[in-house]
Amino acid sequence: MNRRRPRGLRPGPSPSFASPASALAALPLPVWLAGWRLPLLLAGAAVLPHLGTLAAGFVLDDLPLIVENARVHGLAAVPGIWTHGYWPDRLGLTLYRPLTQSLWAVVWFLGNGSPVWFHGLCLALSASAAVLAHALLRELSVPPRPALIAALLWALLPIHTEAIASVVGSAELLGAVLSLAALLAWRRGHLGSAVVLYAAAVLSKESAAATAGLAGVLEGLVPSARSPRGPRRWVGAGLAAAVVVAALAARAAVAAGPDAIPLVDNPLSAVSAGPRALTALWLQVRYLQLSLVPLTLSADYSYKQIPLVMGLGDPRAWAGLCLLAVAAAAAAAWRPARLPLVLWAAPFAASANLLFPIGTTLAERLAFMPTLGLTLAAGQLLGGITGRHAVAVLALVGAAFAGRAAVRDQDWRDADRFYRRLVQTSPDSAKSHYFLGTLLAGRGDDAGAVAAYERAIAIFPAYSEAFHNRGNALARLGRRDDAMASYEQCLRFDPGHQGAAYNLSVLRAGLPLSPERRRL
Repeated sequence: MNRRRPRGLRPGPSPSFASPASALAALPLPVWLAGWRLPLLLAGAAVLPHLGTLAAGFVLDDLPLIVENARVHGLAAVPGIWTHGYWPDRLGLTLYRPLTQSLWAVVWFLGNGSPVWFHGLCLALSASAAVLAHALLRELSVPPRPALIAALLWALLPIHTEAIASVVGSAELLGAVLSLAALLAWRRGHLGSAVVLYAAAVLSKESAAATAGLAGVLEGLVPSARSPRGPRRWVGAGLAAAVVVAALAARAAVAAGPDAIPLVDNPLSAVSAGPRALTALWLQVRYLQLSLVPLTLSADYSYKQIPLVMGLGDPRAWAGLCLLAVAAAAAAAWRPARLPLVLWAAPFAASANLLFPIGTTLAERLAFMPTLGLTLAAGQLLGGITGRHAVAVLALVGAAFAGRAAVRDQDWRDADRFYRRLVQTSPDSAKSHYFLGTLLAGRGDDAGAVAAYERAIAIFPAYSEAFHNRGNALARLGRRDDAMASYEQCLRFDPGHQGAAYNLSVLRAGLPLSPERRRL
């Protein structure tokens, strides 16, 4: 018997309605991933592609911050770490990361300064981050399959290589591990542990201060029945604010010198808010591209590798604005998009050059924590896919990421390969050519060093340190007049440069000069 539905009524979804894709995503994981196997899989994905870093040495910022920094050489140095700033030889960029440096001191003591111990630390932190990231996604009610895909892809992203292969990148890794642990503790109702972990994260890396704001936003998106409620929530917020204030006060007390950002490191420090915002939005496009299509990765994006976006006449300005518009539209129209967007945007809040300029224009290591939002979006899209072809595609993407990361690790194999690759991957960066010049000078090739320094100066004509080192190479070559001219140019842009002033006085006095070579 046919029964007609009354006019004006339409069938609505049943309370248990779910699309086939979301139903598949909610299915439990295979039995073989039960228990300890899932954390082991995630840790393996984070570690195995980067095992080659165990054979790498110290390069770039590892040298002044670890190798040449007696403050981190052993346990006896730990108390002094907490009363000094991060950089031992620079008055600008007054950073304060005592917990990270204390950990370096312990590792230096255990391994007697061997780089393999430091690279092992980075691998351990990366593995811990992958496991904690998956735990946080599950705590945020992300279904099993999307959470696993997101955590696996996050562990394999090649853009993370800089944070893992560079020893000083351990600050980024440690800050991420402690931030993830703090978020988990907060959502599980462990207020005291959450605040302690948050304080440890902030003392490891300044950008971890965004974790407190992230906790609040996540609570609004995915409420937790166990997170602190009522007065305890306000107590937690007050303690988090106190942690940031205390860290800033300690930084002001122990980190000497003006908080100046060299133009060669980040020219955004010299432009107004409008161009800085447009450039910062374009940098988000670049971070997205480097994460998804990591064909060319580099450890240096300083002046002038990424030209600034100075106005709306630049097509890159519209690319950044379009990305912002798409993100806003996705958040408004599709509720599941909000969580990935928050996980991307909140960790970038302190390092995107949008609110204020930081010490670098762009750095791949800064994407370590934010890219969890990107891989979560991928997990949401792919979590409901089934069938052999879908699994094969996921395996292929994972293998491609792992292979690219393993190849990228080789750039850190030794100083010679690292600095030569730096010029190849960032040919328009003044610092890349400066470092190559320092490498060549240390190898005894002063003529090659002069050419590299001149290329750096051509890119950044006010590069005082390049003029100084060029003068040193010219002096060793016996070109005294050219060396004096180079020292004069150095003093023109940096009147307080003692090395250039002394060498210039020696040459003017007619005395012999053969400056010491610095080996990278």
